[in-house]
Amino acid sequence: MTVVAQTNQQSEQIPKNCQELKEITTNQTHIRKKIDSVGRKNYNADFAVPAGEKFTSFKAVMLPENDATYGVTINLKYGDQSVSTALQKNVQMKRGETYTLPFQSSTEKQPYQVNFNISGANNNAYTISLMACK
Repeated sequence: MTVVAQTNQQSEQIPKNCQELKEITTNQTHIRKKIDSVGRKNYNADFAVPAGEKFTSFKAVMLPENDATYGVTINLKYGDQSVSTALQKNVQMKRGETYTLPFQSSTEKQPYQVNFNISGANNNAYTISLMACK
């Protein structure tokens, strides 16, 4: 898995074969989160994958607000109640750079939800979004 850093201008384009997914509690495509490592809160963000469409890959896009190492775990949830980990990696990020984290399902099953668990130093903040691609 290769993490690709880009400038904000490079990362704004959505490929024609991809669509942005919405986070389930806010119904927004871009979610700003702040890490609360003391209270162990605010690590998770869940994005809904539309039913009836077959996606072959996904691209998470992360914009950190701090120069730091972020622990990124991406889990895929399936309709049969199983879960697979698509990515688990510590990524050194720089403020102001956009990071693309491409991943795929390790199974033939289509997930209904993608879970992000982002950890790091207390009060570090970031914005995350997700694209599903055909």
